[in-house]
Amino acid sequence: MTLERSYKLRILLVALILLFMMTGAIARLYHLQVIKHKDCLARAINNQIRKKNLLPLRGEILDRKENALVVTKAACSINVDSSLIPEKHRRTLSRKLAQVLDIPQEKICDLLKKNKGHFPLARKESDETMCEISAILANLGISKYAIYPLKECQRIYPHDSLLAPVIGFTNMDKGGDNIGVFGLEKQYNEWINGEYKKTYPHRTALWQDLEPIEQKILEATYGNRIVTTIDISIQYAIERALRNALSKWHADYGVAIVQEVKTGEILAMASLPTFDPNKFYSYGPEFRQNRCLSMPFEPGSVMKNFTSAIALDLGLVRMEEMIDCEHGRAIVDGWRVTDSGGHGMGVVPFTKCFANSSNIAFAKVGMRIEPTIYYSYLNRFGFGQKTEIDLPEESSGIMHPLEKWNRHSRKSLSYGYEIALTPIQTITAVSAMGNGGKLMKPYVVSEIQDYKGSTIQKFTPCVKGQVVSPDTAQKVLQLMAEVIDSGTAKKAKIKNFLLCAKTGTTRKSHVKDRTEYIASFAAIFPLDNPRISCYIAIDNPRGAYYAADVAAPVFREVAEQILAYLALPPTFVEPEPTPACPQTASLPNLAPELENELPTLTIEDGVLPDLKGLTMKEALEALGSAAVDLQFIGSGVVIEQQPAPATPLSETKTCMLVFGKQEPTPARQKE
Repeated sequence: MTLERSYKLRILLVALILLFMMTGAIARLYHLQVIKHKDCLARAINNQIRKKNLLPLRGEILDRKENALVVTKAACSINVDSSLIPEKHRRTLSRKLAQVLDIPQEKICDLLKKNKGHFPLARKESDETMCEISAILANLGISKYAIYPLKECQRIYPHDSLLAPVIGFTNMDKGGDNIGVFGLEKQYNEWINGEYKKTYPHRTALWQDLEPIEQKILEATYGNRIVTTIDISIQYAIERALRNALSKWHADYGVAIVQEVKTGEILAMASLPTFDPNKFYSYGPEFRQNRCLSMPFEPGSVMKNFTSAIALDLGLVRMEEMIDCEHGRAIVDGWRVTDSGGHGMGVVPFTKCFANSSNIAFAKVGMRIEPTIYYSYLNRFGFGQKTEIDLPEESSGIMHPLEKWNRHSRKSLSYGYEIALTPIQTITAVSAMGNGGKLMKPYVVSEIQDYKGSTIQKFTPCVKGQVVSPDTAQKVLQLMAEVIDSGTAKKAKIKNFLLCAKTGTTRKSHVKDRTEYIASFAAIFPLDNPRISCYIAIDNPRGAYYAADVAAPVFREVAEQILAYLALPPTFVEPEPTPACPQTASLPNLAPELENELPTLTIEDGVLPDLKGLTMKEALEALGSAAVDLQFIGSGVVIEQQPAPATPLSETKTCMLVFGKQEPTPARQKE
């Protein structure tokens, strides 16, 4: 009986324990599923879903043929958790990091002392750099989590300083180079910058995503790309010619613009000296500016284009009207006026006054124009106001209001003083002369595309107004053609082409002793079908200062390359002079030797031939049957080609040919 009672007590005890446990379990379940339901559900979802931050990918900037001017690539920022770095290893680690990151050792030591938690050490570093740092941590026995990478985007400018004042540069935000602060990067920042996005994909226990990112969210991070009107080949040619001129004449700065006359499209825009946007922080503000837009100056004799247009349009002067230039020295309405550069003339036609840039003649013509009408015409040309080009930081130039004009203002204005124009204002007004008197709005971006290349917005030419009649514009072109043919711009003449131009030599009035000059050159070509305008200005050249000597040769070098590059047909063909040969002299037969020197080019086996040593015409003929887009740089014969010869044509979409002077062969050197 005692034994049976003992068993019952034990069973009862076990039952009580089980009941207590069950009650506790039920209570716990009630607490979790009812009272803490929301918290537990949130924790469960958090374990299943991973928060993922998506960085914006800034869009590309392309030239008119969709060659990349700016691209974005993935990079990483190097971040430090100083709490995981032992004190004894800090100096050694700082020394090794300084070698890898090119940061002073003492600066790294200071950062480790001042920052107790997480902080960024370096930005825009490569994955290879991070691998080197990981190896350093492993060698020192420091936790690999002490220094860790965070993904970000880096803006890359593959052509370095080429077109830098137009393209601009960016600053960094938390995700990399995403803040446009200058040039196109600033002007179109909202278009080309992608969006920061967050997504919450489901994950495994190993933090692997179980589902792809939603396409709509992913596409929102991609910035649009912009297609510019710039032609990189023309840009390269104009910057090279301008840089050589600055070096030759030891000038302070130079600007150059090439524009489509009929549309206002900017094909090239250079402002030197310039900067490299890949490391813009290494340059002062005097380099990080676009002088084509922001630096107005007195245009000098280039202004005579517009004075002529106004006077001709009003019927105040005739092309063949005889004007007394008084042999280079005159008093016009109580104002001493002189003609410079040995251009002193007597009574000559207005066309010759223009060709030889007579200040005296233009002072007399300028006095014929009523001030209110003169002022109205200058406004029509866009002077004293912004051209509204799609680039930031444009100056409106300087044109005094009519009430501030004095009795001598019309004389000064007639040949380019008492007014300051930016280069973009000047070329836009000059282009109107080649466009039947229509003033076009200049622009740099032709199209905005999404990341797939589909058009979002297209920009078309915009006529701002008819400044002079088509007949007047044609007469101004004829005057400018005389400047090339028999006037101050003979050095700019190009064989077989009729060009229109005007030189300008400005004495800088704000310089105390007035010993500094600006040599400028405005041109339109070809005369029979105006298509391209070009404006070049070189500030404070030393050794010479007349535009005919300083700026005209730069234009000729650039124009020759543009004419060949665009394959514009010649205006006429000059017959080659036939040298007189004595009947008794016997000429050696060079034909076999020349045949051996010239390569025979055929497109065999579907590969790119070797084009070195050929002229532009020969290169075009050699690849006439191939679907390859040729890009020409320079003039002369081919000295370099990309891709290399024997590259399969199926892999070749674009072939860049660099032209220059061909080195003579040993046989020729001996001769």
